[in-house]
Amino acid sequence: MRNLTDLLGSLPLSYHIEGPADIPISHITADTRQVQPGSLFVAWKGKTQDGHRFIPEAIAKGAHAVVYQEPIDFPQSFTRIRVDDSRAAYGHLCRAWFDFPDRGMRLIGITGTNGKSSTAYYIYQIWRGLGRAAGLIGTVFCLAGDEKLPATLTTPDSYELYRLLARFRQKGITHTVMEVSSIALDQHRTAGLSFDGAIFTNLTHDHLDYHGTFLHYRDSKKRLFDGLSPRSFALTNKDDKHGAFMLQNTAASSYYYTLESVGDFYMRLEEVSLHGLSYRLGKAGTPESPSLHAALVGRFQAYNLLAAVAAVYLIEQQEAVWENLFSLSTRLIPLPGRMEPVLLPEDKIGIVDYAHTPDAVENVLRTLRGLVSRGELIAVLGAGGDRDRTKRAPMASAAIRYADRVILTSDNPRSEDPQQILSDMEQGIPASHRHRFLRITDRAEAIRTAVLMAPPHSIIAVLGKGHETYQEIQGVRYPFSDRDVLLSQVGGAHAG
Repeated sequence: MRNLTDLLGSLPLSYHIEGPADIPISHITADTRQVQPGSLFVAWKGKTQDGHRFIPEAIAKGAHAVVYQEPIDFPQSFTRIRVDDSRAAYGHLCRAWFDFPDRGMRLIGITGTNGKSSTAYYIYQIWRGLGRAAGLIGTVFCLAGDEKLPATLTTPDSYELYRLLARFRQKGITHTVMEVSSIALDQHRTAGLSFDGAIFTNLTHDHLDYHGTFLHYRDSKKRLFDGLSPRSFALTNKDDKHGAFMLQNTAASSYYYTLESVGDFYMRLEEVSLHGLSYRLGKAGTPESPSLHAALVGRFQAYNLLAAVAAVYLIEQQEAVWENLFSLSTRLIPLPGRMEPVLLPEDKIGIVDYAHTPDAVENVLRTLRGLVSRGELIAVLGAGGDRDRTKRAPMASAAIRYADRVILTSDNPRSEDPQQILSDMEQGIPASHRHRFLRITDRAEAIRTAVLMAPPHSIIAVLGKGHETYQEIQGVRYPFSDRDVLLSQVGGAHAG
């Protein structure tokens, strides 16, 4: 139980209150289904629902006060707090409710289209290698030291985010890395968080079903850097054409990482193979590392590794740590479902990857194209339903450009007709290449077909679902794993 006056006293936003302020609050929520006697209900107008419509229901359920931003009539003596932005206020109030759990915690945020999850996981591993009490908040899972917690969204709702950080604090976590999505930034889910540093990975086509335009998507990402303080660092990918844009107007100290030119942090990539990366790490003004090797597949993983190493150094700011990072980088293991190998009969190999954007599909298949020596490269991929339709055809176009054969199949069709999704994807395949693709709606059948049709020594890339252990169809999640379907073809032998 908290006092409303105390909660509002921590709100760094202007507000206008009517009604009693010295009242007890039992709970904070923006969901009327969770309102209980004594709740503080926060209402805002979203893209599909207007929370202001549910204010009478919240009052009827016993809410003690409401935060709102649109004009609405209230009972005369009821406590209401009007703000300019209810979402931002909700984030700050949730932070206060959980007693500012991020204070005293070193916190890094990562945004970008691809690479957020892997980069975060590598930072977590490096911190653990340095003996730090590390936590991770991400798409695949959340980690509090050794404890694995389920993930719900790339960036949780403000209440869940601060509750999770409060749990981290109870477990003694001192260093946390988190993925920060464009949608979360647009919705102010991280309002109140004080980041010690932020990383930009890259920017390509995604989430336009939510953002509407690419510029809105890009500008939402930039909010992470615009909100940094002068004591923070901003680390960006110099090789991405949007990298420098992210640093415009940031108050933080700015740094670049690169594989292609000269930057504050750089990598000389010596070899990329199915066995991993061989590379040398460099930092401006110091000698580069000896040749190193990490069991990570793909040039894009080199970017993730380099960003992780640079970010940890910028947090630690100790020259002695820099050389420790050389050996720690060689011990990194990939996330489940990120270029995850599965050994198959006849020297075939399956690769399970979460690639679900045109750029990610291209990156994965371009990497694997260079690793095929005797067999073929076969791609199995679908696109999610009820999501950005405009990326479907470009995904298929990228696949047919690099793979010898492509099988279009279901991903998570959700409420959409799977056949329509495949038809949308098919638009990206030129007529001259139609003989090189198949449509197989059943994903398990598509994967099995790819394995059977592949000549010896082939690579079968199964893209889109990665770590997911379900398939969502018409509101129901059915157990499903790309990796398990591949393993069913080999009697349990696997790599990785």
